[in-house]
Amino acid sequence: QWGIFPSGSVAWRAKNEKFLKDNSFISDLKFRAGYGNVGNNRINDYLFLTTFRNDGGLYYGINNQAINAYYSAGLVNEALQWESNESRNIGMDLSVLKDRITLSVDVYNNQAKNLLLNVPIASTYGYSTQLQNIGKTANKGFELNITTTNIQKKDFKWSTSFNISYNENKIVDLYGDGKDDIGNKWFIGQPIRVAFGLQADGIFKSTADVTGSAQPTALPGYVRIKDIDKDGVINTGADRTLLGNLDPKFLYGITNNFSYKGFTLMVFFHGVGNVTKLNPLEQDDVFTDTKRNTTLKDWWSPTNPNGTHFANDANANKLNIQFYENASFARLKDISLAYNLPATILEKMKVNSFKMYVSGRNLATYTKYRGVDPELTNQYGLPLQREVIFGLTIGL
Repeated sequence: QWGIFPSGSVAWRAKNEKFLKDNSFISDLKFRAGYGNVGNNRINDYLFLTTFRNDGGLYYGINNQAINAYYSAGLVNEALQWESNESRNIGMDLSVLKDRITLSVDVYNNQAKNLLLNVPIASTYGYSTQLQNIGKTANKGFELNITTTNIQKKDFKWSTSFNISYNENKIVDLYGDGKDDIGNKWFIGQPIRVAFGLQADGIFKSTADVTGSAQPTALPGYVRIKDIDKDGVINTGADRTLLGNLDPKFLYGITNNFSYKGFTLMVFFHGVGNVTKLNPLEQDDVFTDTKRNTTLKDWWSPTNPNGTHFANDANANKLNIQFYENASFARLKDISLAYNLPATILEKMKVNSFKMYVSGRNLATYTKYRGVDPELTNQYGLPLQREVIFGLTIGL
C-alpha cells in the first residue's frame, strides 16, 4: 500500500560562468543530472489481499436453492511490495554559432527491481503460481537531438533536424535462482522480448542434401532445420535458439526544411534498426485448397528445383517453423511542397492568403523485410498506403 520513491535533479548553466559568458562561439551550454525512483502503478488493485471470484455458472445447492459460489482467486502474498524503477541520467544542451547549431543529448541507466511475477509453486498449495516480488531488468541508452541552420540567406534557408534514440534492455534476474524461464521466453542477459524457437536453415534442394542430414526422413523441398547442438538429430527442445530481438535497439528521424521566396519544401525520413519481426506470409502454403490466398512465392517443385520457398506440401514444414526476418527499415515518410502567393498579388486578389501545396506520404521504403510492411503488427492487414495529396488554402 505504501512506497517511498525519492527523486531529484540538478543543472549547471556553464554559459553563465565568467570563463564562457563572453564567448561568442558558444551561445549556450548547460549540464543536467537526475535521479529518480518511481513505482509501477500499471498493476491491478488489491494484489496484496485475498480476493474471490465467480466465473459464472458456479453454484452450490443449499436448502433447495442455487447459491452463487465464490473461490479464492489466488494464493495471497501479504509481503508484496511496489515494483520500482531506479533511473539515473545525465544530459547536456549546447548551442553554438548564434544558435545555428543546437544539440541536446541524454544518457540514462534504468534498473527495475521487485518485479511482480507469477512464480511457479508446488501444486500442494492448491495453486500452480503465486505473485511475488522477484526479478530485475536493466535499460540503458541515449537520446540525441541536433538542429542545424545550414544556409540562411535573404531569400533561401535550409535547416535540418536529426534525432536518434538507442535503448538496450536485458533481464538481470528472474526467480532468484539464476535460471531462465524458457516457457515465457525470458533469458537472463537477453532482452525482455525475443524470438525463440527452431531455426530455418533453407530447404532441401535434392536427395543429396537430405543424405547425412539431421532430418533423414525429409524429402526435397522440405524445410531444413538448423541442428544447433550438432548431435545429428533435430530436437524440439535442445535445438531451439534465440532468433532475434523483437524490439528495435534504435529509432531515428531526419527532417529537412527548405524555403525560397514563396516556396517551402519539407522532407522527412524515419526508421528503426536492429529489430526482428515474424513474417507469417513466408510460413503459409496453399496445398490443394485453391480458395486460400497467399503471396506469390518461388515454390520448390520437381520442375523448379532451385525454388527458394519450401514445397507446397502439407509435410514440407511439419514442425511449423516460424520465419523471422530483419525488419529494420528507412522510410521516406513525408514530402510537402507549398507555394504562398506574394503580398502584392494578394492585394490585387483581395485575399489574406493563397497557398497551393502537394504532399506525399510513405513514398518509399528501404528494408530487407519481405512481409507486407515492417511497421505493421498484422501482416495480413492493409499496408500503409502511398498517398499524394493536392491542396489549396485561401484565407479571406
